[in-house]
Amino acid sequence: MSQPIFCQRLKTTKVSNEVFDVFLDNVARIGDPQILLALLGGSLIGMLFGLIPGLGGIQALTICLPFTFGWDPQVAMFLFAGIMGSVTKGGSIPAILINTPGMAPNACTCLDGFPLARRGEAGRAIGLAASSCVLGSLLGVVVLLLLLPVVRLLIFAFGPPEFFWLIMFGIVAIAFVARGNFLKGLVAGGLGILISLIGYSEVFGVRRFTLSSDYLWDGINLVPFFIGIFAIGELLSYTTRGGVISSKGIHVRGLSSVFDGFREIFRYPATFFRGSFIGVVVGLIPGIGGSVANFLSYTAAVQMSKKPETFGKGNPEGIVASESSNDAKDGGALLPTLGFGIPGSPEMAVLLGAFMLHGLQPGPFLLKEHPEIAVSLIAGLVIANLISSGLMIVGADQLAKVTLIPVRYIAPVVVVIGLAGAYAVRGNLWDVLLAIIAGLFGYTLRRHGFPVIPLVMGFILGVLAETAFYQSFKMGLGSYSVFFSSPISLSLFALVLLLLLYPFLQQLRRRK
Repeated sequence: MSQPIFCQRLKTTKVSNEVFDVFLDNVARIGDPQILLALLGGSLIGMLFGLIPGLGGIQALTICLPFTFGWDPQVAMFLFAGIMGSVTKGGSIPAILINTPGMAPNACTCLDGFPLARRGEAGRAIGLAASSCVLGSLLGVVVLLLLLPVVRLLIFAFGPPEFFWLIMFGIVAIAFVARGNFLKGLVAGGLGILISLIGYSEVFGVRRFTLSSDYLWDGINLVPFFIGIFAIGELLSYTTRGGVISSKGIHVRGLSSVFDGFREIFRYPATFFRGSFIGVVVGLIPGIGGSVANFLSYTAAVQMSKKPETFGKGNPEGIVASESSNDAKDGGALLPTLGFGIPGSPEMAVLLGAFMLHGLQPGPFLLKEHPEIAVSLIAGLVIANLISSGLMIVGADQLAKVTLIPVRYIAPVVVVIGLAGAYAVRGNLWDVLLAIIAGLFGYTLRRHGFPVIPLVMGFILGVLAETAFYQSFKMGLGSYSVFFSSPISLSLFALVLLLLLYPFLQQLRRRK
């Protein structure tokens, strides 16, 4: 009995060493001018999109996605890592200085960051946020590197039936955690699956929903669809508010106070580790994202504090709890994204689209066939956090002035860049029209309370689910019992059924 255990340990150690070797190789490639420019450019873009309230990581990734077409996939991954590693830091600056979170995950930073800024301690708050972000991100990456070899071994236990139920679980889970009505989340996910089925089916050899259009023969192109849903649709909602983001004065008193705040995090180790742990765990759960991690971490800090009444009045622990969870969740969110093709956050859904654009199949085979892509994201995330923290400390005063630009100037620029990107991938004007239609569609969904993340998830995973279903059906020689033939399949099916029934059981309990 000892030999199989020893062999399993040897195999795990071998996989772990391989992951760390590839990680070190990618860190060594940072000196490559292309990769360095990609990291710097991604960090700047992420900071700017985080600074502008209403925009964020999803819009930044979507706008940059088409311009990476034809790039070396590794260089593109470093660009995306730069964006993801810096966008929440950009969002913390307006949260502290003007009481307006750049992104939803920065909402709790306003509660204590802005009171500190009003007391003339904005530099201290910014330094504290920067150190919380970078150390939280590093902790999340360490957890990811430790768990990645285990995930790679687990992947070998997944066949088509297990993969099918995993996709179904991902779609239902994201609809479940989406804000608003669970039923609307399911409807949005179903619409996404239907949209993904448009075009010629390689599985069944027929055309579906093409309306006799040659353009729809290849289906809905991913890039213009994403640009429309995320960038244009969000900006339509954004411009209806109009005006200037902030008319308040912005001033950070010197770098010395920023560096004092940067060192202050070591006074609150318990708050930092608790917030980072919450961020990693929430990131592991598909589709939840940073907002939930942010509020859970802040609430836990208040409950565990000996002076809870000081929170919301400029308590530095509030900033540590909020910002450490924001960036720690990225490491956790990458794990289900890289290991199973199920995004751990809304930004990871766009990242799955980037994999497909560069000819990479998202899902279990990505880690087996392209480990360098996964490790490029991890290495890039580490370096991007260091770069963006430096930018945040040195240039917070100037960067925050972006929030003084009127909305009517920001929105047209972003829309034009997005439409140019939609056209650039294939040089087809119909892609531009598709982006506009998708933008109007996304705007309509938002106006009526339908979440767009389940829609995008259904769009990405619909074809994969169809292929897995067909392969499973052939494996079972036409018998549906193959979908329940393994403990993993049965467990995932039970989880899907539980999520579907939970709202009804909860409603029944309330009536009683």
